[in-house]
Amino acid sequence: MQARSNTQLKTLLKGGLIALALGVAGAAHAWPDRALKMIVPFPAGGINDTVARLTATHLGEELGATIVVENRAGAGGTIGTMAAASSPADGYTILLGASSTVAVAPSLYKKLGYAPEKDLVALGGIGSATSLLVVGSNSKWNSLSELVEADKKDPGTINYGSAGAGTSHHIKTEMLKLRTGAKWVHIPYRGGAPAMTDLMGGQIDFLLEPLPTALPYVESGRVKALGVTTLQRAAVLPDVKSFDEQGIGGFDATLWFGVFAPAGVDGEIARKIGDALQRVFARDAVKQDLEKRGLVTYSGSPGQFKEFVTAEIKLWGDVIQKAGIPAQ
Repeated sequence: MQARSNTQLKTLLKGGLIALALGVAGAAHAWPDRALKMIVPFPAGGINDTVARLTATHLGEELGATIVVENRAGAGGTIGTMAAASSPADGYTILLGASSTVAVAPSLYKKLGYAPEKDLVALGGIGSATSLLVVGSNSKWNSLSELVEADKKDPGTINYGSAGAGTSHHIKTEMLKLRTGAKWVHIPYRGGAPAMTDLMGGQIDFLLEPLPTALPYVESGRVKALGVTTLQRAAVLPDVKSFDEQGIGGFDATLWFGVFAPAGVDGEIARKIGDALQRVFARDAVKQDLEKRGLVTYSGSPGQFKEFVTAEIKLWGDVIQKAGIPAQ
């Protein structure tokens, strides 16, 4: 067989590259031609799971595909997040990402197994929720300033609960401590439910609980809400002042959710998902549904969400460092 000329080899190579490019483009164009999987790194029944299932339903309808929710709980959400990050980047595995697993975890765990900015692609935002500072119904405190002043008079005697080290309860309260100079003592629990039980029983003094899970306790009168962690008051609790209004200028901390994909996902597929998310959460019916649950839908573009995630990773990394919270 005669050796091929350089010209022939170049022609074959060029043709192969074009075919490969067309094949990739064709795959992206045909997507989705089967069901997608959304990994939720938390157990069924909680706020993360609720948000994920609502998103999967609406996003699936928008994309014309079924999205199957798969709960992979453990290690504060990092096991499921790592599973998603290491999945094939073919556009058929997406992740319900949250502030705790994407923004807080990188600075909290020594051996995390994934780097959000390297191993994940932020596709678009879903929504966010404020947290409530709540005390027992029989508590003597009726405002944030009273809690701060009581600590100044007798430092280290007031305690607060959390759903565990590194959770939103814990990190946000440490941020509040930094801003007020308080010396409140952290009492970690194995979940928000037992912490709330002890709050109502008087075993702990206060708790920063995400609004969606705190709301039923406030509405039933079992706890009192003394403030919200966002600049704006919560629509479902319009009489509860923000920390900003109570003298902690600019305090703004949320529990947020978004959709992510493994790094390397085709850009066209990422754009389709991001655009679909933006359309879904611009609908009035969806906004109203989430608002009733204490959530505010994300209104920014996919590009703005990426920038937001980057800023959040830095924000919570700085809080963890300044608060001296040891890496686990």
